[in-house]
Amino acid sequence: MAGGGGGLNGAAVAVAALEAWNACGPEGYVLHTTKLDQALKGIADKIPCRARQAPELGRLFVAENGKAPVFVQMLRPQEGQVHFLYFWKAFGEAARIAGALAIEHDSLSVELEMLRDRVLRLLEESFAGGSSEAGNELPLAALFDEAHRAASMSAYPLFWSQAVGSLTSTQEPKGGTVSLEEMTYLLLSWLQDSALWEHRDERPEASQAKEAAPKGLPVFLHVYDVSQEEGIQKINRVLAHKHSPLKFGGVFHAGVEVNGLEWCFGFSGSETHPGVACVEPRGHPQHHYRQTVAMGYTRLSGEEVADIVTQLLEEYPGQDYDLLRRNCCHFADDFARRLGVGGIPGWVMRLARVGAGVEAMIASAPKPIRQRFGFLTGEEDSD
Repeated sequence: MAGGGGGLNGAAVAVAALEAWNACGPEGYVLHTTKLDQALKGIADKIPCRARQAPELGRLFVAENGKAPVFVQMLRPQEGQVHFLYFWKAFGEAARIAGALAIEHDSLSVELEMLRDRVLRLLEESFAGGSSEAGNELPLAALFDEAHRAASMSAYPLFWSQAVGSLTSTQEPKGGTVSLEEMTYLLLSWLQDSALWEHRDERPEASQAKEAAPKGLPVFLHVYDVSQEEGIQKINRVLAHKHSPLKFGGVFHAGVEVNGLEWCFGFSGSETHPGVACVEPRGHPQHHYRQTVAMGYTRLSGEEVADIVTQLLEEYPGQDYDLLRRNCCHFADDFARRLGVGGIPGWVMRLARVGAGVEAMIASAPKPIRQRFGFLTGEEDSD
């Protein structure tokens, strides 16, 4: 089982659930139950767990008295399939039993989990009532109601106000439905955007003012909405697809500013164009600036910073860019550590991990779903 230190927040557990899901070999947002037996050990290994709770977690994955393991029952399989939203819920409950979850107050990730659970209950009621869609679609009006309900009890009402505003449709809220796959991608994009809301007050001025008589060059981490980058353009076609009745958020890009210049890493298919680029601070031409996190001060001189940049240019060729394993956030984290200001905040790294997980989920979906969300390859488009 995965070892645990301090308790994790709900967002970190959700990211772990998404990565565990993609390792099971799903078809988009569904997993065939025939794959569960082989996948259970891998799932258990990915659930964060405190050592003393390991036996309790282990019991969730053991079949007893001819019944399926408790974890499998928590997945609520239907017609030979498990849906990701149930997997996310069961994974989080298992992490709680394993003592890995922190006690959170005023957390958007907790509020999103509550919304997810209410949506699942509504779908179950629809299925029990004999709905023609068998619980796979939710009326858009019901989603509006649940989002308004979340806002009324939230410590972040403006987040929910924006979320409700994003639920625009060519139809009035009274009409239309949201499919289960749309609901999945919507919740994941809201989970991603919630990190920015919870950390929106991390302003450079406030953070830097805490340091008395600072010495050295200030270091900033700039966070952007991704808009044009080739390596992850497809995710935005999923999360903000022009034919979708919902307008989702996007994924994110990060760059490090030091000595008046911002450095970042991105995909380049040409050996003559490096992966590391220099842009005007907060002004990346392909992305939309969101916010800045002050990282502190580096004790290195301008010349020493330049030496580090030269090393990074060699170590981060554009062809090595990988959305999951070697992206702009990995570069920013490496650069910040070499500057002596520590790694970038975990919530920023999670932004990239959620985006990578969503891409993997969509890429594994059947062709009709990928076609619906504009995620076909050039060869498939020509079929």
